[in-house]
Amino acid sequence: MKNIRITPAFVLLAAALICCENGGLIGALCAAVAAHEGGHRLLIRLWGGRVEQLTLGLGGMDSRYTCPRASYPKDAWIALAGPGANLLCCLLCAAPAQRLENEGLYLFLGCSGLLCLFNLLPALPLDGGVCLRALLLCRWEMERCDRALAVCGWCVGMALLAAGVLLCVLSQGNVTLLVCALFVLSRAGRQGRQRRKTPLRLGLKERA
Repeated sequence: MKNIRITPAFVLLAAALICCENGGLIGALCAAVAAHEGGHRLLIRLWGGRVEQLTLGLGGMDSRYTCPRASYPKDAWIALAGPGANLLCCLLCAAPAQRLENEGLYLFLGCSGLLCLFNLLPALPLDGGVCLRALLLCRWEMERCDRALAVCGWCVGMALLAAGVLLCVLSQGNVTLLVCALFVLSRAGRQGRQRRKTPLRLGLKERA
C-alpha cells in the first residue's frame, strides 16, 4: 500500500467518540471495522490485486485498489466481502459470547451486526451502493446508472432520517441515525448534481 490519508473529519469523529463513549464500545467498534476492511483486502489479495491508498474519513475507511483482469462482477464481490466478514464474525462469536457471557464479545457482535446491515444499504458510498453500481454498470451506461443510484440514495437517506428522528425522540438524544442520514443524503445530492468522474469507493473503475 502506497499511503494512508487521514481527513480532519475522521480526527473530529474519533475525538467525539473518545469523549462520549466508553472504552469497551470503542474497542469493539474498532475490531468490527478492522474485520470489515480485512474482508475487502483479503478478497483483493486473493484475486491478485493490491490496495493503493487507504483514506480514513467521516464514512469510515475507503480503499483504492488495483486488480488484474478487473470486472464489474469482481468489484461487486469485493464490496460485499466487508459485510460478509462482519457476518462471519457474528456467526463465529455468537456461541462463545453466550457461553462465556463476556461483555466485550457481546459489544463486538452488536457492532459487527450493525456494521454489516448498515453497509448493505443500497446507497453510495456504502458497500451496498458500490455493489449495486457495479451490477448496474454491467447493463446500463454510466449516466443512467448514476441517476438510478442518486434516487436510491435519496430514498435510503430519507428513510434513515425518519428513523433517526424517531430514535432521537424515543431515546431522548441519540442522534446516530440522524448523522448517518445526513451523510447518505449529502452523497446522494452530489451524485444527483454531477456525474462522478473519479474511481469509486474500493477503487471501482469506470471501465468502458
